[in-house]
Amino acid sequence: MKLSIATGLVMALATTEAFAPSKINSSPPSSALFAEENNNFLPKINSKAAASLVAASFLAFSTVGVTTTAIPSFVEPAHAAKVVVEENVTKEAPKKGSKKVEEPKKADKKKVDDSKKKKVEEKKLAKEEKEYNKAVSNVDLANKTLKSYEKLSSDAKAADKKASNALEEATKNAASAKKSYTAITDKLAAAKKQKMPTSAVKELSADAAKLKEVLKEKEKIMSTASKSASSTASQVKSADKGIKETKKEIKKTEKSLKKAEKNLKSYQKKVKKQLKGQQVKLKKLESQANQLKKEKEKETKDLIDKQKSILSEKKELEALKKL
Repeated sequence: MKLSIATGLVMALATTEAFAPSKINSSPPSSALFAEENNNFLPKINSKAAASLVAASFLAFSTVGVTTTAIPSFVEPAHAAKVVVEENVTKEAPKKGSKKVEEPKKADKKKVDDSKKKKVEEKKLAKEEKEYNKAVSNVDLANKTLKSYEKLSSDAKAADKKASNALEEATKNAASAKKSYTAITDKLAAAKKQKMPTSAVKELSADAAKLKEVLKEKEKIMSTASKSASSTASQVKSADKGIKETKKEIKKTEKSLKKAEKNLKSYQKKVKKQLKGQQVKLKKLESQANQLKKEKEKETKDLIDKQKSILSEKKELEALKKL
């Protein structure tokens, strides 16, 4: 009832807004209908009329159920359309761009199930079995690491060989360029000393400048080749160090594996012994059970025989009484 009253008041207020004069824009309207500034053509609503409208709307809406979405007939069509649109907005289907929650794929679900199953199986294992499996896994991992380092070392050595050859070639070229530049500078110095013609000095100076640029380029190439060779040599050294450390780790893991294997065998032997003892106990219990069964059967048979004997004696006594 409270909900219907509150809803009625909201609808009544919306209705008064629908009937109230709309605001006039500051720009001059194009229609002749709105020529007058005072809007005399619109209905004027006094306080009594407003109160009667509120009461009428309240009475009209209170007759409608709380769950209904029907729009009262006295509401202005434009307002009614707005209400319908707002209701429809909430019922719109999700847009194409919206993200959908994807269900987990069967393959991923299977991986999760296998992982859970593996964890459950590991929990069931004994301590010795877990340690043995871990040791085996460590040995496999160390061997894989060794193979990776060996491949890295092989690649690094191949790259280092190429870099060394390139450095050797660049060093030769730089030495040759330096020799040529030294020779031309000596000639230029001799020409200047002997006061040779200016044209000859200029020509020698131009040749010296060219050879100087060539020398700079060759020395730059040699520097780059030297850095590259240094880098590849460092990579070879690092890979070899990794191989050495991994081999130590393999020995360590293999030692741990042997120890774990020994413990596992001891545990399995102990389990077999316990199983054998349990089997002996089981056989003994079965033998005792069979013995008890035989004794019970014998007792039952003796009891039946006694009952038959008593019945026989009873019959004899009854027969004697009749005499």
